[in-house]
Amino acid sequence: MRKLVIAVLAAGLALIFGCSKARNDETIMTGIKAGLFSDTQTKSANIDVVVKNGTATLVGEVPDENTRYEAFKIAQETPGVVNVQDQMSLPQAPVSTASRTAADTAPAANKGGSGSKRARESLPVRPLASAANSNDSSAKSQDYSQQQSAQSQPAQAASEAPASAPAAAPESAAAPAAPAPPPVRQVSIPAGTPVHIQMIDSVDSATNHTGDLFHASLAFPIVVNGEAIVPTGADVYVKLTNSSSAGRMAGRSELTLQLARLDFQGKSYALASDDYQDVGKSRGKRTAETVGVGAAVGAVLGGIFGGGKGAAIGAGVGGGGGAAAEAATKGQQVHIAPETKLDFNLQQPVDITYSPGKNTSTR
Repeated sequence: MRKLVIAVLAAGLALIFGCSKARNDETIMTGIKAGLFSDTQTKSANIDVVVKNGTATLVGEVPDENTRYEAFKIAQETPGVVNVQDQMSLPQAPVSTASRTAADTAPAANKGGSGSKRARESLPVRPLASAANSNDSSAKSQDYSQQQSAQSQPAQAASEAPASAPAAAPESAAAPAAPAPPPVRQVSIPAGTPVHIQMIDSVDSATNHTGDLFHASLAFPIVVNGEAIVPTGADVYVKLTNSSSAGRMAGRSELTLQLARLDFQGKSYALASDDYQDVGKSRGKRTAETVGVGAAVGAVLGGIFGGGKGAAIGAGVGGGGGAAAEAATKGQQVHIAPETKLDFNLQQPVDITYSPGKNTSTR
């Protein structure tokens, strides 16, 4: 009786253990399939999973070695997996016409040989070391790579074409690398830096007005700490800030210029500088002298020809003639001709962004 009870208990435990084990294998299989489906690289591959006693077998065709390794890795890292057997295969390379002809004409004994048999078979089962208690992913990758290298040799031998097969087309020439963009620097030109320019436009006190802009260029480079930052020939613009023309009888002409803008490597920079001033000679004293001389000459001639009354009339006429002659000449005007060199000093710093490789003089 006691033996019968023990046998019943043993059978029950075996049944419970077997069901639990079956459910565990099913859970592992579900976990592996979920991992394969959620991975972007293995999602589209045709991989089937069979799990028995914790050993997962992967079967199916994968597009490349990377996908094959990723599927193996997912199965190996799934909880509960004791071992992984890789029965996945890669797509067979197409056999050329010459290869098929040679195979057809070969003797029947060669057709049944081991080489043809290996070409038709899928990759053999490659059992790998257990990963249940191992966290060293680099060792797993190395073992897998060594096995793949050993197994790929028969497949390569079977897919090689005979010497009569056409040669592979030469690889297209690699496109030339694009040149690296020139480095960009930023430097601050401090206040007080001298700026020497040469006029391109002319300036005239008789025709130009306050606010007019005039084109010029750098006569010498702008230098900071011994380094030429802006080269000779860069475009500069000056502004007329004050203009006055001499009057008809007295006064003098004046022109006042300031730096307004620098154009350099496709960018414009506002400039603030001291004044350049040019003043014409006054004509007031000369006008009085001319009028006085005219009146004296008129009085002498009037006295000769008409006595005292004639002298008075002659003085008036002579003075008026002298004044008219002086008014016709007007005061001296100020004129700055093209190619005139002018000197300024910056009143405020200027931040310049430029490429030294493009920093060449335009003259």
